[in-house]
This record gives sequence, C-alpha cells and structure tokens, in this order.
Amino acid sequence: MRTRGSTTPAAIAVCGALALGVAGPAITAGPATAAAHRAAERAGPVPNADEVIASLADTLALATRFTREARAKAPNVVVLRDLQQRIRHASDRLLSSMWARGANDARARDGVADVQQQLDKLNQDLPALLAAVQAKDTSQATSLLTEVQADLQALLTAVPSLLGGDGSGSGLPPLPVPLPAG
Repeated sequence: MRTRGSTTPAAIAVCGALALGVAGPAITAGPATAAAHRAAERAGPVPNADEVIASLADTLALATRFTREARAKAPNVVVLRDLQQRIRHASDRLLSSMWARGANDARARDGVADVQQQLDKLNQDLPALLAAVQAKDTSQATSLLTEVQADLQALLTAVPSLLGGDGSGSGLPPLPVPLPAG
C-alpha cells in the first residue's frame, strides 16, 4: 500500500503537467486568440482564395441584378425581395469565408472588419432602395442606386486586396474596375 500511496500524487502531478503542456498555449494566448482558434477549428478548413472570390462574385452578381430590376420601368417587388434575401445569404457566406481566412492574422482581421462594415452598409442600403422603389420615389431611388453602386465598388476593391496585398502578385484574375452599370 505504501508504494501505491506514494505513486498517486506523482501520477496526479504528471497528468497535471501534461494537461498544462497541452492547454498551456491556449491559456497563455489570452481570450481573444483562444476564441479565434476555437472559431477557426469550428469553421473547418480555411477557404481558399477561389472560394472567397466565388462568394464575392455571387454577392456582386445578385446586387447588380437587384439594381437592374430596381431601375426597370415596372420593377417587380417580389423579385427584389427575393434578390435582397439571396444577397444577404451570399454576403454572409463571403463574410464567413473572410473571417475563416483571417482568424489567425490580426492585420487580416482588421481588413475583414472593414469588409463586414461594407457588407452591412450594402445590406442597409438595399432595403432602403426597395422601400424607395415601392413608394415610387424616383429621386430617392436614384440616390440609393448610386450608394449601392459605391458599396459594390468598395467590395470589389477591398476583398481582393485582402487576399493578396494589392492583388498584383496574388494569382487572382484582374477584376473589372469600375463595376458595370448593369
């Protein structure tokens, strides 16, 4: 019994040391870094640049269709609502993939926060544009169309720059600037 009693504290000490060895980096990293690591682990594999660009392309294409429909002589409000919802989903996918790519890089997180603000602005301007179209307020709708175009242009330049600096050495295809009017 005596041998067994003296090995129990030693075994506990060894297990504690192993636990600190495994969990130590996460504990010392601080709450923000540990949260980022947990989020990255939940997100699964980091999306590649092609997936991010595909999400950006979906968002831009849907928003361009939205603006085209809003400019029509007789805009279809049901189609505009559907497009608005699809844009929200596409922008959520874009943002999720951007956050997954920037989870471990503080500079990238700042850039992704900027993209999130731009997406939030886009997703605020679209319902306002829809309301102006429903109210048949052409001057307000024209003003908001300009805002939406500016939102899209900002996304078009911000996302690729996060993927590879200025976009020149990233291997990404050149993107059309300025955005087509629709």
